[in-house]
Amino acid sequence: MNLELVSPPRARSQDVSGFGVFSDGDAGQAHVMAHRMLDEGRHELGHRWLGNWLAKHEGQGSDWTHLQWHMAIFELALGQWDAALARFQEHILPIAATTDDALTDGPAMLWRLKLSADRPVVLPWEPVRKTAARNLSRVSDPYVALHCILALAGAGDVHALDRWIETGPKGSGYCREPLLVQLAIGLRAFAVGDYRLAAVVFTSSVPKASELGGSHAQNELLRAISDLSWQRANEMADEAA
Repeated sequence: MNLELVSPPRARSQDVSGFGVFSDGDAGQAHVMAHRMLDEGRHELGHRWLGNWLAKHEGQGSDWTHLQWHMAIFELALGQWDAALARFQEHILPIAATTDDALTDGPAMLWRLKLSADRPVVLPWEPVRKTAARNLSRVSDPYVALHCILALAGAGDVHALDRWIETGPKGSGYCREPLLVQLAIGLRAFAVGDYRLAAVVFTSSVPKASELGGSHAQNELLRAISDLSWQRANEMADEAA
């Protein structure tokens, strides 16, 4: 297959919020195409096309990291969990651990790896948690703040979650938005194994999560956490019956 023929000169995605992060230039067009493939559920084609593009390019910074995130999403969709983990460790984790260029991609990919693993796994949450904890009190975007909260919950940092839920950082009024606080409460419940509470909270909050920002593909993560909460809550109820 000649992969160069797959992409039209100006690729378009149905989810404008998704590629709004960046869509200019060669890398921007690759980003739009990646979202287009996600919109259409064409994971195998997206994997081949983006893999071919990445193999011919080099990059750094948040845009390059985000393209690696897209590639890992395709790998997970095709059942290539180990490849996605290796990509995370090589291209995303070093950025997430040492810079602020992966505040959303780092936590989001760790959660996806956690949810899609077919065996118990130990994931490198601590570097991502440290970066999130350092940034949570100063980020100006509620969607980025949500991902910092995701990092704390994934790492099991219940103390930091409790502190944020109870007080929030001073001077950051958006952090007291009911929706963001509600999602934090649900993630805190999930972190401590209170899946019934998590499921109830997520039922009302996750459908509105797009109000905080992010693309359809990105917000699918919250729906997956909500579904798992219900699954585990029902399993625990059955065991107790």
